[in-house]
Amino acid sequence: MKPRLPVETGVAVILLAASAWLAITFPTFRSGATSYVIIGNASEIAILAAGMTLVIAAGGIDVSVGSVLGLCAIVLGKLAGEMGWSIWPACGASIGVGVACGLITGTLVARFAVPPIVATLAMFAAARAGAYVLSGGDSISQLPEGLISLGYGSLFGMPYTAWVAAGVFVLGGLVVRRTSFGRGVLAIGGGRTAAFLSGQPTQRIETWVYGINGLLAGLAAVIVVARGATAIPDAGRFSEMTAITAVVLGGTPVTGGQCTMTGTTLGVLAIGVITNGVRAYGKGDIWVLLVLGCALLVAVEVDRWRRRERRRTE
Repeated sequence: MKPRLPVETGVAVILLAASAWLAITFPTFRSGATSYVIIGNASEIAILAAGMTLVIAAGGIDVSVGSVLGLCAIVLGKLAGEMGWSIWPACGASIGVGVACGLITGTLVARFAVPPIVATLAMFAAARAGAYVLSGGDSISQLPEGLISLGYGSLFGMPYTAWVAAGVFVLGGLVVRRTSFGRGVLAIGGGRTAAFLSGQPTQRIETWVYGINGLLAGLAAVIVVARGATAIPDAGRFSEMTAITAVVLGGTPVTGGQCTMTGTTLGVLAIGVITNGVRAYGKGDIWVLLVLGCALLVAVEVDRWRRRERRRTE
């Protein structure tokens, strides 16, 4: 049997190749300031992608995280900006809304056997509608300075937001590798019936996978509001596609049963570099979405090829 390369190899090559090309083409890309911007901008997607890794590893999908992020952003803006709440209680309440949305979705999937795509599409619509209803379609820009400073402060030359994202990934990796919950997530992704028969509390685990994903959507909302110094009902639009692309590009199979937080981290960085490269060429958000869509298709096809090769060599 031929030795297999780590699943993260492909995305690592993409990251290095894209970085090298852009560094040669655009000398400013080699500056530390550019790296700082890329890492800072990637923090939101990194946090969403960490939660999405668990969902996909459990054999699910969640297309609602962008809308949940938008709802949480408006809740944070309302509480901290318009109602005068202190920063930390407002952030906690915003994250709590994300957890509630995730648990509702998880209950639909785990207890009522609603297909994940259907349950999360319903939450996608409901959360975005909730954001518009709460905000009246308007942005909220009167936010406390303490909240805004969270988005632009740094520690040891790295943005606060990047440290938060790194902490989320480290914790996520430990959960997957070292806890019974993480083993249960992978068991469910490998086969829900088999996981149940082996004694795994499948309903509880699956419900909380979506709950954790909602929690991380709420945390990402705090970062989005802090970095943008405003809360808008459109916050998080299309971020679910970016998060899913990062996860699959990083080597987590779309069929579940396995995951790699390291690969997801590399996937997030690769997308950050590619996105900045597209914009460096003077292209707008439409081109960014087109490139991300193509990257998702390529990642899915590579995943299918990898699984075929694994079956052929076993």
